[in-house]
Amino acid sequence: MKVLTTSIFSLLSLTVFAQTEVTAISSIQSQATIRMAKSTKRCKYFSANAPVTMADGSLKSIADVRVGEHVKTCKDGKTTTTQVKQIDVFNQPTSPLTAVYLRPAEDNATSGSPIVPALLLEATPNHFVQTNHGRKRMKKLSKKDILYHYEPSTGIVSSWKVGAVQENARRVSKAYNLETVDGTYLVDNVMVANN
Repeated sequence: MKVLTTSIFSLLSLTVFAQTEVTAISSIQSQATIRMAKSTKRCKYFSANAPVTMADGSLKSIADVRVGEHVKTCKDGKTTTTQVKQIDVFNQPTSPLTAVYLRPAEDNATSGSPIVPALLLEATPNHFVQTNHGRKRMKKLSKKDILYHYEPSTGIVSSWKVGAVQENARRVSKAYNLETVDGTYLVDNVMVANN
């Protein structure tokens, strides 16, 4: 009887262990996915050549970033890294990109001449970016909004203000979006949000 009880207990332990192992593997597989997304009105994506800032500070086209790689992001005014857990791919997306032109926040030009934008960020109108007022959709940005830019040469995170927002800037034939563990990442060294 004692041997039978020990055998049953061992069998139950192995079953629980196997179920735990399967659950862990399923979790890893579901976190590491590349999803072919169907384009809808509220999709959020970047063009295939949008430069993502990798953990080592180098830039890589968003189309070349892989699940599991580490990318840079910003938190509390400092840079940190986060891991890519999903990549959304959009074939023949329907939404045109919105262009946001940025300039340094401390730029206080007083002349009457127009200011030439220093940075260009392009994404769909519904893509979120991180601003001084929290996450906002690209199409809702105004000249009152500040975005955050990482400067690789100095490691400093600086504030950049919106100079202009141009909807329907251009169309692309393929587009991408990353989902990260932290919920944010850098595109052309500007902080953007997953969703």
